[in-house]
Amino acid sequence: MIKQGVILASGLGSRFNSEGVKEPKLLLPVGGVPLIERIITLMQLAGIEKIVVVVGYRGSQIIDYVNRRELQGIVFVENKEFDKKNGISLLRSKEALDLDSPFLLSMSDHIFSNDFLPDFLAKAEPLLADFDAILSVDRNIDGVFDIDDATKVVTEERKIVKIAKALKQYDAVDTGLFLCTGRIFDELQERYDKTGDVSVSNGMEALSKAGRFGFAEMTGHLWQDVDTPRMKGEAEQRLIDNYLSKTPKYKFFSNTLLAKLAKETALRVLAIEHFDWWKFDTVFLVLTLLVVAVSLGLDIVFPAILPLIGATLIYYIDDIRCHIRPDQQLKIPIFFSYKFFFALAVTPAVLNFFACFIIDFALLLAIYAVVLSDLFGYAALLSDFRDKLPAPEPEFAERYLSPSLFCLLFTLALIFLPKSLVAIFPLAYILVDPIFFEKARR
Repeated sequence: MIKQGVILASGLGSRFNSEGVKEPKLLLPVGGVPLIERIITLMQLAGIEKIVVVVGYRGSQIIDYVNRRELQGIVFVENKEFDKKNGISLLRSKEALDLDSPFLLSMSDHIFSNDFLPDFLAKAEPLLADFDAILSVDRNIDGVFDIDDATKVVTEERKIVKIAKALKQYDAVDTGLFLCTGRIFDELQERYDKTGDVSVSNGMEALSKAGRFGFAEMTGHLWQDVDTPRMKGEAEQRLIDNYLSKTPKYKFFSNTLLAKLAKETALRVLAIEHFDWWKFDTVFLVLTLLVVAVSLGLDIVFPAILPLIGATLIYYIDDIRCHIRPDQQLKIPIFFSYKFFFALAVTPAVLNFFACFIIDFALLLAIYAVVLSDLFGYAALLSDFRDKLPAPEPEFAERYLSPSLFCLLFTLALIFLPKSLVAIFPLAYILVDPIFFEKARR
């Protein structure tokens, strides 16, 4: 099993800098996670225990960020010739590697889907018996965002016979991920000693001439390099589309509608550098409290439908944000969670529909007891109780107990159902929907 990896993170990022971006490209969030943290996390999730990060241009800022995030298993190596080709950075990593073991090599400014690295390693590792380097390639050439800047390859049987950006005829493109043995350093060093400069492609060309450069086809997996702000936006859109297209629940009509709105909202917010999501949540919380207060004060339920719609939209935005992260984790404070927004939004409906305030209040108290169980430490007790109730099948729950469908049905219930049934509806929903027995995200 592959246990070590190298990330080349020493480049100038000149295309980003030319468009007015002031900080190092690798610290800019893509899908809410800076590029350098994204590839480190993906490597760790694929089983890589030691990661050599080669820094150069503004390297101290990258090191400071990684240290602040307390990312483990990272070794930094400096390339002082960062203004030259990237093969020098790979050469500098040699001193920190176990040369008797293969290593995973990645560019730092490429994004990959969460399944890309483990799937590549599963395909590539068996090929080490015949090759000293294996490149992940994509044959979907029409799907490459910036084909002019992509490194092209020509394959023949199991081998790569040509690799370069300037190839006119090619049948696949380089995705920026390699599995290598220590022999690559011999080829790089020889070229560097002769010319004073060397690229990773130069080293791979030398292996290709010796018949020692193979490939693993990764067509159908998501990847993209991120060289400009426009490519950042494209990468985020592809990450979201990749998640939505592979998730069955988003093929249900109500989820599909909310997902489209959530996607467009998320893309616009992610386009804002270092957007503070806490401000977004705080503003929504304040607006929800105001609408609920007005609804209760005027004894009119329908205004509270608006925060319920908003809470449902936020649920799908957070779901997207969570699943385009490599770790798929967001820790959401309870008072900014969908569950709490849900409880606030249904409060007017519960308190206004029974003639007896005691019954109304008891129902509302039961709803908040479920919603706030994590906060007050009795979530396990409630989960034990929930486990004794009939459990819906996961596919059924994702479709018919989804927040989007509840929002639609609750609105219709306010119009057509007796008041008492509407008041009971939210409590019945949270007792059967698994969402309310999950720990809050973010």
